[in-house]
Amino acid sequence: MENANSAATQAQEKQFFDKYYEGHAYNPLGWRLRLDREVRSLRRVRPQGTLGRVLSLGCGDGQFELLLAPWAKHVLGLDISSQGIEIARRHASLSGVNNVEFRCLPFSELRWDEQFDTIICLAFLHHVPEVELPGLLERCFAHLTTGGLFYSQDPNRNGVLRKVGRLVMGANYHKYHSPEERELDPQELRGLLRAAGFNVVTLQHIDFTLIPALFLLAKRCSWPLYICRLLDCLWCHSPVARWSSGFVAVAEKHPSLNTGHVEILAD
Repeated sequence: MENANSAATQAQEKQFFDKYYEGHAYNPLGWRLRLDREVRSLRRVRPQGTLGRVLSLGCGDGQFELLLAPWAKHVLGLDISSQGIEIARRHASLSGVNNVEFRCLPFSELRWDEQFDTIICLAFLHHVPEVELPGLLERCFAHLTTGGLFYSQDPNRNGVLRKVGRLVMGANYHKYHSPEERELDPQELRGLLRAAGFNVVTLQHIDFTLIPALFLLAKRCSWPLYICRLLDCLWCHSPVARWSSGFVAVAEKHPSLNTGHVEILAD
């Protein structure tokens, strides 16, 4: 029964995201501003070094993976959306990038027979069924090289703007979200990462208005998104950062360490 439920959930997610990418459900400028911010956030963790062999789960249309290509030996992007992968491969072909590969494949079917230096889950973990999340994080830890990096970005369960959005938008709020997704609690994810074996975990608040706005303004003017980017920077450097709309978790694999270390930073 559990496998049947998982398959049904995956089918719903695939249907949602095929339509999402086919219909261009986001503002292109806002999307690029968001991805540029994520690249800067990730590069700060490895300011002097390469990302090595990168696995990106839930790569979507591949724009983020192509932005990472200059700092990686090889990037493998996985997604269940055939529309997303088709667009990603087209982008890769047009850009001339030759160290990025895209596969239409659920993470559960990935052959975990190789090691990666960096594993990225950009807006992915909150789509993973709650009961499956600990196992996924354990597999990520097992297939990272020593000193390897895990990076994720997800919606914050404590985000104040999300609570306001539900009240103001009512049922319309859900049309911007897939059926099974949920917000994550940063502290709970930190605990899951430590339980999976990671002993250096950093939480970073990264978004307040930009990600919600790039969907709300999908077919509208783009200039307000620059204001959103500035507002996010101010919010995430303030005492109220913990109530951000989105957060980043960075976990490093250092088996020689015996105790966990946690930092909370702002973008």
